[in-house]
Amino acid sequence: MRRRAPHHRSQSVKKRRHRRAGSPAPRALASAALALAVATVPMVSGQGLAPAQAAPLPALAPAVLPQRTAQLSVTIVTLQTSDKTAADAAALDVNAYKSAVSSASAYWSTMSAGRISMRVDKVMAGFKTAASSGDDFTVIMNTVAQEIGWTPSASNVLLLAVPRTDVIVYGTTGNLGAGAETGQTSGLVLLPSPSNFTSPVTAHEFGHVLGLGHANALQCTDGAADSTLAGTDFTDPACTTRFYGDRTDLMGVSQYSEPQLNSYLYEYGGFGTGNEIQNVGTAGAPRTLTLTPWAGSGAARAAKFQDPLTGEWYYLQYKAPVGYDAPTAVGGNQGVEILKGGLNSSESLLLAPSTMPFLGYYASNLAWQPGQTFTSAGGTRVTVNSVSAASATVTVTGGNVPPPGVADLMDAKAAQFGLGTGFGGYGISRNGGWYHMYQGGAVIWTPANGAMVSHGAIRSVWQALGFENGRMGYPTTDEVGGLKNGGVYQMYEGGAIVWSPASGAHESTGAIRGRYSQLGFENGVMGYPTSGETPGLKNGGVYQMYQGGAIVWSPATGAFESKGAIRSDWQSLASENGKMGYPTSGETAGLKGGGVSQAYQGGAIVWSPATGAHESTGAIRGAWQSLGLEGGAMGYPTTGEVPGLKDGGVYQMYQGGAIVWSPATGAHESTGAIRARYGQLGFENGAMGYPTGNEVPGLTGGGVAQAYQGGAIVWSPATGAFESKGAIRSAWLSLGSQDGQLGYPTSGEYAVAGGVAQDYQGGRIVWSPTSGITVTANGTAAPTPSASASSTPTPTTPAPTTTAATPSPSATATASPRSTPAPSASATAGPAGATAPSPSATPTGTAAPSH
Repeated sequence: MRRRAPHHRSQSVKKRRHRRAGSPAPRALASAALALAVATVPMVSGQGLAPAQAAPLPALAPAVLPQRTAQLSVTIVTLQTSDKTAADAAALDVNAYKSAVSSASAYWSTMSAGRISMRVDKVMAGFKTAASSGDDFTVIMNTVAQEIGWTPSASNVLLLAVPRTDVIVYGTTGNLGAGAETGQTSGLVLLPSPSNFTSPVTAHEFGHVLGLGHANALQCTDGAADSTLAGTDFTDPACTTRFYGDRTDLMGVSQYSEPQLNSYLYEYGGFGTGNEIQNVGTAGAPRTLTLTPWAGSGAARAAKFQDPLTGEWYYLQYKAPVGYDAPTAVGGNQGVEILKGGLNSSESLLLAPSTMPFLGYYASNLAWQPGQTFTSAGGTRVTVNSVSAASATVTVTGGNVPPPGVADLMDAKAAQFGLGTGFGGYGISRNGGWYHMYQGGAVIWTPANGAMVSHGAIRSVWQALGFENGRMGYPTTDEVGGLKNGGVYQMYEGGAIVWSPASGAHESTGAIRGRYSQLGFENGVMGYPTSGETPGLKNGGVYQMYQGGAIVWSPATGAFESKGAIRSDWQSLASENGKMGYPTSGETAGLKGGGVSQAYQGGAIVWSPATGAHESTGAIRGAWQSLGLEGGAMGYPTTGEVPGLKDGGVYQMYQGGAIVWSPATGAHESTGAIRARYGQLGFENGAMGYPTGNEVPGLTGGGVAQAYQGGAIVWSPATGAFESKGAIRSAWLSLGSQDGQLGYPTSGEYAVAGGVAQDYQGGRIVWSPTSGITVTANGTAAPTPSASASSTPTPTTPAPTTTAATPSPSATATASPRSTPAPSASATAGPAGATAPSPSATPTGTAAPSH
């Protein structure tokens, strides 16, 4: 016994999910669909419904059931299922099912030349069953067959009707019927409540009882016209079976009419008299055939031929608005249809002019029209010459015979490029393409591009990428020489392959090629590609190496170059896997002093001849931008960011000083004399802690101050830079700070007997734990601090243990607060210098200067 596809769908009942054309057809899904439609349809045995053996794969010649003669005795049982009422069962119109059986009998009698018919011999209305209307069709069939004592015999059919609008097939809803074969003329049918679909669906399900599968169509996301069958799959991975895809056939998708059974299923099922399909044998020299309407009558109205290369059989039939085809063979569905057996030999596969996926069920251009040519997977061509009301003519030409004039074009191209003598036959490729081998390579011909040469290193790369079935597609030009340093390129549907003596041959495609073009191809900074594209980077990224560096692409950022010193710094930061992420721009030149920058997801990398390349990220970058970037007082960064400071702090050195960040204070500059004093006080580890603001200029006498967690550092041209903190600072502020009588500090804090003192231009402030604040002015009575300053808080840090002399303003002290240079950095190679081999490599860098 053979398994049969059980269910019949209609768009009106349940809309099928459509696979998008831009995405590849998943093989697992295709296999799952095949299992549902072919491999798991039950049959009836003495113990009820159980799986049977899978049908054999199609042979070189199609499997054919014997011609059968039978009048099928039909028992109709309308059901009152356990979840429905007697009224629900009574609403099932027995006459509608009788009429449907009568219509099916007339249809199959026509198909079988009067040998097969159906007759209703028994009706059981409103039979109460233990099954539920929501049970799977197998459960309902098994249960009712056992309850009424029905068993399969030579020519009997049990037709069951449930009071609901659809039937459940393997857990899915929206099915208009289900059928199971129990013998060559015996089986079961399950139908829902009557509708406009009842008669054609009943005829369809009787087709399953008679051993037929579905009328499907080939669907290929690459648009291939055909694909060779290979076991349970197609050789073209882009091709799948579109189940029910032949809307012009009874065994296809549901509709209100009953189209003529196609010629493949007609022969497979042993219908007709046996003379309706002319066998023209193996295709070879061109042969013109005349087809008459398939739904008409008469001998030899369809034809079949065998492909000489694949051995597969193809069926040609003329669909015209005649007989059962009158409602459907209209518009683009009138013309020549081409079919072959499907992955299961009981099913047909329509090969339409377009195999691309489409929405819905009902295609409107399934027939080939005059002037169109179908090319089989083995290269056999079927050209439709004419279509009239009475007939259609086609010419069938076997494979390995190129179209007229193509062989001459190939030979001429081979001679032009010195490929030598041709050998072997002519090969077939997708979309009507042809190729022929020569001693020095090959010539490829396609209807779209003509004849193109393919040889040498460029051909080897094309071969490695899958020839025309890979992402490069067909060549669209011959090889073009005359590039820099003897280079050669060849264009393809998917891009180019570029060769030079120094770099070899490599593909150039997509967004990476687009950026390569913007940079001047091989004449620009990147030079020739030195590798193919390498996928598998973070978040779907891809890179390609060039003589001058790399071009790196990701879906989020696009394609940008990565080269020279900036690339080296990026690699030292772990490339796209590090904090910088992918580049978001190309290199931007023309900065101050010949500098160059490149933006990344995590910030930027900045290079200058004097400082080399260093990252610029986060809050430190934000502070640098607010200070004017490289055009401001900070100049270029001279190190990368250096973490590991107290409380999670980070700093980065610049030509003009440093920018220091901590979670508590944010990022602020640290420059010149103020920075020098900050360093003397221990940087962030000393009494001052982290800076809490930038330098504030504009004070009396040109002074500048910067706030810190522990106070401030104040500078003036006359006094230099000194800290101001704790109780002494409070007293100074209460006396007007630098604008008061004391003026600017001229020393840091130093120890005195019993306390701490600090000198100012106009005097001194002394603090002790016993007497608090004492202010002494130069030559005048001491001013009185405010009440807040007269308290005696402990200074921010312990007083020095030694007494320091009051320093006089020195040359260093009177210099600008930004005059003290940051640690110098040696000039590095330019941004177009040596590159590393991979954008993901992480060479060990050198340590940044000490903070």
